[in-house]
Amino acid sequence: FGARPHFRPNPYYEDLERMEEAVMSILHNLEMENTEIHENNHKLKKEIIFSRNLLSQLLMENTCRKKLVPLKQESKEVHLDCALNQKYLVDFNKKDKDQQRPDPASSGLRKCKRAGIGHTPVRELPEE
Repeated sequence: FGARPHFRPNPYYEDLERMEEAVMSILHNLEMENTEIHENNHKLKKEIIFSRNLLSQLLMENTCRKKLVPLKQESKEVHLDCALNQKYLVDFNKKDKDQQRPDPASSGLRKCKRAGIGHTPVRELPEE
């Protein structure tokens, strides 16, 4: 056989290799944890933005509801006014129709007035 010198490993080198493996393992775990934290941070930012938008929408809706209450009251008052006006007009029309019933003596005169013909006084004819 060829004479080879016997190589005896340096104990400090072996210790350094074990330490490097441990440090690399810790580094890998920290990088994984950092990635996870970054993803969680991104999700939390999205939730914060969603919550802010939701809060803004709720505040806007609350403001609209506060403005809507007087408008609803006003709408009720307007509907009541309209109903009263409609009743008044119906009653007025009935009363007007009752007053416009033709009496036999003036029916001819009314027809003439509607047709736009002026009224000429009737002369009495001399008796024969």
